[in-house]
Formats: sequence, C-alpha cells, structure tokens
Amino acid sequence: MKKKFALLAFIFLLSSCQFVGTIYNAGHKVTSIVLDDRSLSEDWSDTTLNVAIRNALIKKDFKYLLDIELTVFEGAVLLNGALPQTALIDEVVETVWKIEGVKQVYNYIRLGNPPNLSIVNEDAAISAKIRYELSLTKGISSVNYKITMENGTIYLMGISKNQAELEKVIAVIKNTVSVNKIIVLTRYASN
Repeated sequence: MKKKFALLAFIFLLSSCQFVGTIYNAGHKVTSIVLDDRSLSEDWSDTTLNVAIRNALIKKDFKYLLDIELTVFEGAVLLNGALPQTALIDEVVETVWKIEGVKQVYNYIRLGNPPNLSIVNEDAAISAKIRYELSLTKGISSVNYKITMENGTIYLMGISKNQAELEKVIAVIKNTVSVNKIIVLTRYASN
C-alpha cells in the first residue's frame, strides 16, 4: 500500500511540473512582463489544457503518464516518449485531439520501449541545464521557450523575437550539451 501511494505521489509531482512552471512564470511575469510575449491568461489556458489532457490519458491508461511526456504551448501539444505498439500511439494522439482547446498535435512518440526512470531524470536535468544557460544569455527571452529532451533529441517550443534570437537559442543549446537533433516548434513574435 505504501509503495502504491508513493508511486501515485511521485507521478502527481511529475505531472505537476507544467503547473509549477506556469506558477513560476506567473511570478516572473509580474516582475518582467516586458520580456514575455504571452499573457497570464495564455499561460493559464495552457496549464488547464495540460491538466485536461492528462486526465483524459489517465482514463485511457494510467501508464501513459509514465511513458509519454506532454508539453503544451499556445494550444499546441507536443507528445514524445515511447510506446510498444502503434495502436497505443494512435490511441494517445486521438485522445489528445478530442480535447477542447487543442489546436495542434506534434506527435514525436517513438515505437519502442519507454526509457527507464534514470534516463528520464537525466533528460530532465539536461533540459534544466539548457533553460538555466538560456536565462543567463543576453538577448534571449528565456521565459518564452519550453525545452524538452528525450532520447538525445531536444524539442524547442516557444516564441522567438526574430531569427537572430532563435539562432542564438540554438547555439546556446548546442554549446551546452551534445544532442542528436533539435526540433524547432517555435513561432516569431508578431510586431
């Protein structure tokens, strides 16, 4: 019983990362609103959408929360991780598309065995290191980016001020860690 409770608590904490990040961003926005091109209501919408998607996936199979990483930005949903069958991948994607508010689904779920917890933790640590380096780099609004790493690939979502900022972000990523690939899912801020 204690093991099940501990597992549930751990999973809740993992799934709360998006919410905690948004709360942090909300506090950060109060002090640096000029840096971020998104409003608090947009952040809140993404958090609400993230929770709705997680709830829908839990109803299908609780294990999806362990095997799939989920990132939401402006209604676009990034799915990455691994599942052992194509039918399971299709079920996850279909479930996500059915959620009200989903505007785009980027399906990067690999066919295969999900990574073990130590690899997931290592990827999270690398993502955090990249976010830290971006926050120290002049000319980059680091709060405008979401970084996810899985299986040697960096997924970059967010808003770039312009092409020069995006190139600077990519250079910081490449100088911080060795990666197989960077998948850019950003847009440019409207003037």
